[in-house]
Amino acid sequence: MSQNLTRVIVTTDMEVDDMNSLVHLALYLNVLDVQAVVYTASQYHFLGDGVHTLGEVNPHWRTKGVRSYTWDVVPHEPDPEAGSLMEYRPFPEGWIESLWSNEYAQAWPQLQANAAAAGEPSFPTPAQMIERTYMGNVAFEGDVREETPGSRVIADAIMDDDPRTLWLLSWGGMNTIVRALMSIAEQWQNTPEWPAVRQRIYQKVRVMGVANGVGQDNSWLDHGRELFPELVFWCVPHKYGSYVNAKIAQPDTLPLFKAPWPEHNLTQGNGPLMARYMLYGDGKDYENEPERFQFGKHARLDWGLEGVPAMQFERGDFMAEGDSMTYIPLLPFGLRGIDDRNFDTLLGRMFLDGHPDAGAPTDFDAISTPADDNPNPYLRAYQEDFAARAQWCAHDPAVCSHPAHVVEVAADRSAIAGERVALAATIVDPDDKGLDAHWDIAVDPSSYAGTQDLSLWQECTVDTTFVVPADARPGDRFVLTLTVQTRAERPCSRYAQVAITVV
Repeated sequence: MSQNLTRVIVTTDMEVDDMNSLVHLALYLNVLDVQAVVYTASQYHFLGDGVHTLGEVNPHWRTKGVRSYTWDVVPHEPDPEAGSLMEYRPFPEGWIESLWSNEYAQAWPQLQANAAAAGEPSFPTPAQMIERTYMGNVAFEGDVREETPGSRVIADAIMDDDPRTLWLLSWGGMNTIVRALMSIAEQWQNTPEWPAVRQRIYQKVRVMGVANGVGQDNSWLDHGRELFPELVFWCVPHKYGSYVNAKIAQPDTLPLFKAPWPEHNLTQGNGPLMARYMLYGDGKDYENEPERFQFGKHARLDWGLEGVPAMQFERGDFMAEGDSMTYIPLLPFGLRGIDDRNFDTLLGRMFLDGHPDAGAPTDFDAISTPADDNPNPYLRAYQEDFAARAQWCAHDPAVCSHPAHVVEVAADRSAIAGERVALAATIVDPDDKGLDAHWDIAVDPSSYAGTQDLSLWQECTVDTTFVVPADARPGDRFVLTLTVQTRAERPCSRYAQVAITVV
């Protein structure tokens, strides 16, 4: 079954928000093929090698060093003194393996039972996840000196015969990914096969999680870009899981990030795995972190940035999942954006990181914002799905919610202006407790000039018709989204999308 799933490798510097992202990702390990989770370094965390300093290994660092937690106002530029660091906020080694062997192992039987009840693939075993966890280039920020088990597993996946797209999710520095690419270049660069190898990598590999191709170190700029200048970096317009979501999430979803919702629906009563998930002021201690970043103790967010005041949060507010926005778009909720950029993902339409193009939004301001000021139409449903999934960790299927699936839907088609187009779908509801379904217009992927006016169009039946507006022009495109939501205390939503192109 895994051969049908989206293929993923995660690299992480084990920031606190990465830990939360990993706990959340664990709930979806059965619907993604996570082939490796690799520790890496970043400008925020590195372990050192006991011999060298940062400056000896990487003269082009970005870390703000001890200034980041000792200065009231932290300069934007790197700390010139940081070259003497032999380690920096080192993350706890073995944290990921411990999560798999303890908390995930305790949740696994119930996760398995609920996956079966939902008609979904099986969850990988704890032993399989431990086997898939590797140490990458963790000694220093931007350290690409030598191959590591983590860089080798990435390089092997890039060069293997698996025809699927390989998504490399960068949750920390790019250096372990870059080291993998350097190893491939060292092997092939001086051979006649080099142009074909590079082309194969461009077609196969997609990177998510960096910013303008940089990420949380300079290794791509220093070593990777000249080797693979056309490597594809993707971005999505809607973020998920920022440290300030409990204050500024979009209006329809804000209550699901504010206390007491996260405790009541995520961390309490859902077993040890969800109990590991961190909220503001929940008392959890972060190993090797200075006081400024102990958000579990003081629930105060103070980056020390000029002009950015400190924020105080309520105990139990959602804290952060800074890297979940790399895997959320890949989840198979029925949206088609991972395979075709002309459709949505759960976090909007993908665009090229660092190269926004005319056909994709670059930020919230560029999106046709609906009248209710909720730019991401899928955010609330995704947060609700988190709550449903969290319950899977410690409860029998009989008391849990499972998503309905759209197993068949009307095909994409062309139509003329004024034509009435039939819409139909077949839905399987494993819980058989009833569901609500409606069709509406996906505003951003549609290209008709009056799409915003059509955004109020909605048909609350599975089988219905859509009338192409009389003033539609050849080439106009309408993307119609079917939303299917289960009637449950913890509802689950899934989707199908149909494109109608005017001829």
